[in-house]
Amino acid sequence: MIVKNEEELLQRCLSSIKNVADEIIIVDTGSTDNTITIANSFGAKIYHRPWNDSFSDARNYSLNYASGDWILQIDADEELEQADIPKLQSAVNNPRYNGIVVAIHSDIKDNIHKFYNTRIFRRGKGFYKDIIHEQIIMEGERLPTEIRLYHRGYNLDEKKMQIKWQRTTRLLKKQIEQNEFDSFAWFNLIRNYRTQELFQDGINAGEEALKKITLNSCLNEAGRTGNTQHYAMITYETANCYLHKGDFVKARELCYTTLSKLEASGITPENIDITFTLACTYLKEGSYKKAIDYFKRFLSLREWHLKHMNTNSLMIDTLGYDYAANNGMGYCFGYLGQWEISINYLQKAILCNPKSLTAYRNLASYYSSIESYNKATHILLKAVSEGIADDGVLLRLGELYIHQKAYEMATPYLEEYLKKHPKDKSTLLKLAWLYEKSGHLEAALIGYRSARAAQESYGGQFHREGDNPL
Repeated sequence: MIVKNEEELLQRCLSSIKNVADEIIIVDTGSTDNTITIANSFGAKIYHRPWNDSFSDARNYSLNYASGDWILQIDADEELEQADIPKLQSAVNNPRYNGIVVAIHSDIKDNIHKFYNTRIFRRGKGFYKDIIHEQIIMEGERLPTEIRLYHRGYNLDEKKMQIKWQRTTRLLKKQIEQNEFDSFAWFNLIRNYRTQELFQDGINAGEEALKKITLNSCLNEAGRTGNTQHYAMITYETANCYLHKGDFVKARELCYTTLSKLEASGITPENIDITFTLACTYLKEGSYKKAIDYFKRFLSLREWHLKHMNTNSLMIDTLGYDYAANNGMGYCFGYLGQWEISINYLQKAILCNPKSLTAYRNLASYYSSIESYNKATHILLKAVSEGIADDGVLLRLGELYIHQKAYEMATPYLEEYLKKHPKDKSTLLKLAWLYEKSGHLEAALIGYRSARAAQESYGGQFHREGDNPL
């Protein structure tokens, strides 16, 4: 591990690996909090190295002190799934492989992003390159696994995330200043902008990068660090920035141009990340049949990559997006009126990722469309139990219970919603009506008066619904 001021998360991280690691080696790059004290409490061997703006230097320095046959690289904002320790112990006993690929589940806003990375490798068989977003360079085959690491570092409070993004941007620009043809740094800079929703900055960086990083330069010109996968990732990230800006034509053109160039150069199979982006572009445009076709192509490519992960070292962003593809197809089939197929895909999406709130919303919406209100309620209650429900889910649950005439059940959800949205007069009126139906007349009167006062303050006419306000 390399650390600096990690007291908030370090204990959870070290607790997760203490029963699997024979030694814990930590390189500290200047902590001023309780990081060292926490590390010492786990018997870690601690070494100090001044920070020089290079994550690879610090990581490679830490490798010098390892004495075991295998190295597990983990960050302080990550945790190893305890149930997967037997899988890890079995994996390191396989003589065929020099590396082990794990599944990293990264918390992001309202969701979990899953991707695969080589985090376990034989000592002496790997080293790191690049000053930020450092990559492991290793020889030999890698064993693909579903050993889980949980990453918390992209779900911090806004202030901490801003500090993190600013540092990342600075280091990436520094890396590009050192080598303007560093395709990996360009790709990460565009991604950094996209993650912060600075889409125009991402487009500007992407267009500038594509003037310098061409497919031909990646294929033919010696002395440049670019490669064809980085070229594809630059176009993928830039196309996604266009997609988020609503410029579907530009997004599609960039995707098709890149796919054509890759195919003409004999690079197969079709790029999975760009294929996924095309599917999303068609979905956003409302071209649902084309979107379905590309989501299916994406899932087929995903199966190919999973089967060839042991020898395929390509960096793939969308390998964990099977849930998103199923959700996308469910959404499309729903708009095409094919409810049964739609529901089947949305159920698959939730099985693939129980933290995907969008899939719960879509499934509940389509159940409601066929008047299966009980099933719609059940699916939103599952979202609540997963801890991912937002205010919109609470409001919808209240409305669904009203549809089913379960007035007492509806009340607490609308009450909870109104705590955060006290000026929502429509919901206030519904709640007052619920109080009346449930016999809580005093509370109903207060609600009606509040709704009338709010309505009159806007010059509108107040009237009380005689029956179901929906």
